[in-house]
Amino acid sequence: MSGKSINSTVDIKARKAFTYYLLKDIETLDQMLKNNLFPDDIIRIGAEQELAITDDKMKPTCKALEILDNIDSELFTTELSQFNLEINLEPQILKAGVFNQLHKNLKSHLKHLQDKSKSFNVHFPLVGILPTIERADFDIKNITPYQRYIVLNDILKKTKNKSFEVRISGVDELKMELDSILAESGNTSFQIHLQLKPGEYKEKYNWAQMISGPVLAACTNSSLLLGRELWSETRIALFQQTVDSRNSVYLLREQRPRVTFGHDWVHDCVSEIFKNDISHYPLLITAEVDEDSSEALSKGKPPRMKALAMHNGNLYKWNRLCYGVSEGKPHMRIENRYIPTGPTLIDEVANVAFWIGLMSGMPEEYKDLPNLMGFKAARQNFYKAAKHGLNIQFEWFGKQISAKSLLLKELLPMAEKGLKSYGIPDEEIATYLDIVKQRVQKNKTGSQWMSKNYSRLKKHFTKRRTAYFLTHQMLKNQQKDIPVHQWRNININKKPCKITDFTVSDVMTTDLVVVHQNDPILILQHLMDWNNLHQILVENNEHQLKGIVALQDIKQVDSSSKQSRSVKTIMQTDVKTINPDVELVKAKEMMEKYKISALPVITDGKLVGIVNAEHFKQFSIDA
Repeated sequence: MSGKSINSTVDIKARKAFTYYLLKDIETLDQMLKNNLFPDDIIRIGAEQELAITDDKMKPTCKALEILDNIDSELFTTELSQFNLEINLEPQILKAGVFNQLHKNLKSHLKHLQDKSKSFNVHFPLVGILPTIERADFDIKNITPYQRYIVLNDILKKTKNKSFEVRISGVDELKMELDSILAESGNTSFQIHLQLKPGEYKEKYNWAQMISGPVLAACTNSSLLLGRELWSETRIALFQQTVDSRNSVYLLREQRPRVTFGHDWVHDCVSEIFKNDISHYPLLITAEVDEDSSEALSKGKPPRMKALAMHNGNLYKWNRLCYGVSEGKPHMRIENRYIPTGPTLIDEVANVAFWIGLMSGMPEEYKDLPNLMGFKAARQNFYKAAKHGLNIQFEWFGKQISAKSLLLKELLPMAEKGLKSYGIPDEEIATYLDIVKQRVQKNKTGSQWMSKNYSRLKKHFTKRRTAYFLTHQMLKNQQKDIPVHQWRNININKKPCKITDFTVSDVMTTDLVVVHQNDPILILQHLMDWNNLHQILVENNEHQLKGIVALQDIKQVDSSSKQSRSVKTIMQTDVKTINPDVELVKAKEMMEKYKISALPVITDGKLVGIVNAEHFKQFSIDA
């Protein structure tokens, strides 16, 4: 979908026309399924590699359109934000050598991208959510200026009728309100496509739902967001909440979210998925459709079903069933959307091999899932895995089993059997499944490595610096294509850092102890004692900096008046400040020039942080 002919549903005539073609597509699909019009010859797999773009400081940078202008290939395309792009990999026949070829193609395409991007000084870290991403990156100005994205944002915002709220609780807690869907662009995934055999559509889609929790537990790679440790796979929560268009009326009616795991097993025919979707999700956008699918089928042509594809494309299921046409033949495929980007290319291919093997190795006794296990248990398994990774118990056909036991004793052998059924050689199977096995045995996913090293580093560095070092080290490991279970912890060497490499925002403290200008002086002494401070910043109701109070200022006040007098009566109002984007060396020069020990950091008139002499005693890192 190019995005150049996308319209909102306000146009009544266009809405009616689009609905007509959508219903025609469903009618035609039912006819094709009933009459077995899907060929049973070749099974293909495919993948989509989503990437974040960063500058040398590992911060997101909006260079996608410039980079794509420099690449003459339709395999590379845009995403919602200008600091993301996507590589659509060539479909491959599921046969011997397919995973080695996928690995080779990934390396080739990423190298081509890097070669064509050299002049832009950018990097492409493989991670589900960049540790360095900040709230300011979710500004609507960073949206890719194509009609598809702009219309989608406008419609979801209008439907929501208020700001988008993100609230995620894990080890830490995050709550923020946003005026657009741009936070969705904080997520990058490695989406896998598997073409299905006719006659197995219902069973295989249900099975894909069933195995989602265990597969995700072994693949998590996004435990951090905005300096907070949240879910093991925070992408799941972030994506669902940033594209949630439901308002209070829809919630009262139990309207379904557009990002969803699903609500029930498929019971009769896979077309019921699309029928349920049309029943429960109103049209978001429309487009001109130039084909009547029933007429195309009557002429012996495989219909494109453009209306169905568009409606389906605006529902973001973690396992999405898709209709398509490849080399002139129709097919049905499952799009696995829950696996994150990274941590390395070989890890991604290992994830593909594991999932494809499991899908291919579905045991005969598990085919009738609706009568074997409740759907709610499968959904709970998925969200437990997203929250806690490998450290959980799954409900698995009436029994409780640890994630490790299930993966190692049942699912990995099942995947191996499934791959062998397609003629994948033992050596190729071992190369990739052993990576998953080692990851599980060592409890060392990308998220686990990230969280462990984040906890270690933040004892010595600010959140921004910690995020930089994490992302930089991930990039170095990625360039060597070292699977994550072999990654070492980051070594901290206590040497002075190169101050010229960083800005104030990289090191400033944002967890501030402040007082209001109308607070009594009495509270100052307590706050300083409790927090080992020698000075405290003073602000007003709008979080604007009004002054600063030093310990010596308090000592000059008579004890009897500390309760009655306000902080504003003793604060120093001539306060030197600095912007977060200024080079850190400039802050040091200012502090030396004015003989001060700290500089409040101001942006848009608001107090956002402080930088002090301690921030210059940073450490360098050798990994």
